[in-house]
Amino acid sequence: MRGFLADLRHGVRSFARDPGFTAIAVLALAIGVGSSTAIFSIVDTALLRPLPYSAPDRLIQLVSVDGAGQRAPMGAVEFFELEKRAKTVEAIAALYPSWYTVASPSGVRTVRTASVSASIFATLGIFPSRGRAFEPAEDLAGREQVAIVSDAFWRRDLGADPAVLGRVIQIQHVPVVIVGVLPAGAVFPRAEKAELFFPLDIRPEQALPAARNGLYGFARLRPHVSAATARAEIDSIVRATSGYGIAVEPLQRSLTGDAAPALKAAFAAVVLLLLIACANVASLLLMRGTARGRDLAIRAALGGGRNRIALQHVMEGLLLAIAGGAVGLVLAVFAVQGVVALAPAGIPRLHELHVDWRMGAFALIASLLSGALAGAASAWQSLHANLFLVLKDGGIGTTSSGIRSRVRDSLVVAQLALALLLATGTGLLLRSLQRFSAVPLGLEPKNVMAGFAYPQRESSPPLMAELLAAARTIPGIENAALVGNLPMDALRGGGGWDDSVHVEGRHPSPTQPDLAAINWYSPGYLATAGIRLLRGRDLATSDVATSAPVAVVNETFASRYLSGRDPIGALFTSTDWGPITFAVVGVIQDVRQWGPAYGSLPEVYLPLGQFGRYEALRGEGAMLVVKSGLPSGEVEAALRAATTPLSSQLSLGAMRPLDEYFGSYFAERRFQRDLAAAFAFAALCLAAVGVYGSMAFSVVQRRRELAVRAALGAQQKHLASLVLLRGARLTLLGISLGLLGSLAFSRFLSALLYGIGVRDPLTFAVVAVALAIVSLAASALPARAAARLDPMTVLRSE
Repeated sequence: MRGFLADLRHGVRSFARDPGFTAIAVLALAIGVGSSTAIFSIVDTALLRPLPYSAPDRLIQLVSVDGAGQRAPMGAVEFFELEKRAKTVEAIAALYPSWYTVASPSGVRTVRTASVSASIFATLGIFPSRGRAFEPAEDLAGREQVAIVSDAFWRRDLGADPAVLGRVIQIQHVPVVIVGVLPAGAVFPRAEKAELFFPLDIRPEQALPAARNGLYGFARLRPHVSAATARAEIDSIVRATSGYGIAVEPLQRSLTGDAAPALKAAFAAVVLLLLIACANVASLLLMRGTARGRDLAIRAALGGGRNRIALQHVMEGLLLAIAGGAVGLVLAVFAVQGVVALAPAGIPRLHELHVDWRMGAFALIASLLSGALAGAASAWQSLHANLFLVLKDGGIGTTSSGIRSRVRDSLVVAQLALALLLATGTGLLLRSLQRFSAVPLGLEPKNVMAGFAYPQRESSPPLMAELLAAARTIPGIENAALVGNLPMDALRGGGGWDDSVHVEGRHPSPTQPDLAAINWYSPGYLATAGIRLLRGRDLATSDVATSAPVAVVNETFASRYLSGRDPIGALFTSTDWGPITFAVVGVIQDVRQWGPAYGSLPEVYLPLGQFGRYEALRGEGAMLVVKSGLPSGEVEAALRAATTPLSSQLSLGAMRPLDEYFGSYFAERRFQRDLAAAFAFAALCLAAVGVYGSMAFSVVQRRRELAVRAALGAQQKHLASLVLLRGARLTLLGISLGLLGSLAFSRFLSALLYGIGVRDPLTFAVVAVALAIVSLAASALPARAAARLDPMTVLRSE
């Protein structure tokens, strides 16, 4: 123990005497340990920890699947049938996310909400901490309006009122009675940010066999029932009810499935970064051990023992690792807080991410392993040192002078190869995002902005007309229109809801009905959003409730369901709208309603003027879309002033540029790119430090040789070329190995890429050239120092 403490004190003193070396080594390890710890916390929270529900391993999610294998929202009729007939599950629940404007003592604001079935509380094992859960009868429309609020809403908007039960708040100008408060931290899947919860409130006309009501379905398996058994029963019930199939997935896998590849790739990236940091510090310790070779050899010759000296090297590596791990843990804490604040919604279970003991334990283990690996090379060198050669010339006398050089060179090559591996992944993500962003959306978002508008149910059609009239009178607004669902607005369904359509003259299979996304807009929307009309006419102000029902369809609808005939005048009916026959009056270009990653689906657009004909649309909110060169803040202020007479019956949300709406869709891919770029930049910096350190040390070790060459007439450029050529050889070998590794491992990024292959030659070439430039630049300074050696000074000192 006394020897251990003595080695510890010696290591601390030696690092204190060399603060520059210590700072570089600690910083390198801090970057590696900090980044790996932060990403581990995200991966641990999202993928490894059990869901915060009762017996989460028995929870499953239900997703409808059509005859073509496409996933679709669950319909209300499917939910009701499963609730009555499914025997393999204890409970089944449904949820529909949305948002509403709420008037509370803290003001009027828009909040995320969810309509849930009364069974969801028992299904998930979450119950109100105050008040009661919903009753089954409240799932049906026409009941008293009640709500359950989150703990955060109760505290912030209701002042933590202990008498909150029975209190009435205004939701969309409708009085709603609060009957419960959820416990702090309680969230529902697929509605993690919801603050208000309402009964499902399914109207009878919505529960039609082929209707897609946008429901998320969940169920709790009975004990000892497998997911496969439940799938067989549930699928048979759903097929008999609606003709759809059903996908049954464990809830945890369903919630994390889309994000899992990105999270695993991020963790692999930080492991590579940590390995680069280890190789960097190992190289530094190896060079430091060589420089201290004479002192250590004297200790060994005086009886210090090789094993004791080797342990001293390992101890020094651990000291650096502990210091680097401590700094890295602090960096990880800030990184986690930054991720919680800035990361897009695509990271699952982000609300659960916090600093805890698991994070500290990972940082400690990563630090100790890094220290042991970093100290191993110098410990191995000391065990194989030739004391006679050490004492003779002050070098480290290994069994072969080539071995020690190869060890240092191998560490440099490893850093370059790993850095290239990281940089290649970043390059692929960057190229993918470029392709993703370049996909035509089918509309022109420049100078277009949108905001939510919600009317009272009873006065929906006239209020919408008054809102449009008021907006069009505002100076600076070139055009204004209303649309049911904005493209890529995922919270509101991303462009419409699926419905089964029956086109006159077509006879699809009952198990594969013709589907279309149903949306609506007011005249002027196409001009406002920059969507081209291809055939026929646009929806007009003459399309009113008393005129014949009409619709505009997109290119995909026309080509898929009306191929080989003139689409103008074609007739079709729709399940949701009862026995109404629509006539197609126009065809518009496809709009990527669900984003660039998805192809266009058949779409139907109905006119605002015929609202009175469609009960299902009464009370539905809309997006007010305006075109103006004015800032969005000025437009919003002008709109609020112009619609003041309507404010008691109409809620108007904040106006945001369409670029901002669409930008949130790209945010997840940008976050992946930025995260990978940060790792790649850190890796390149560490690799550059490693190359520079190795080249500089080589110059110091060869200074006598270089001085002799200079004294015998070698020119400065020849001396510099010796160093540059060695750096070039290491760079070429590192890039070659890195390219081989990238070719082997880039396939794991395939799920994250769009529009390019995992072996994109341009990306590989650009990254390889960039790394070569960085590496050769790092070799240039030592080469310059070698060229400027004064042979007389060096030989005199030797």
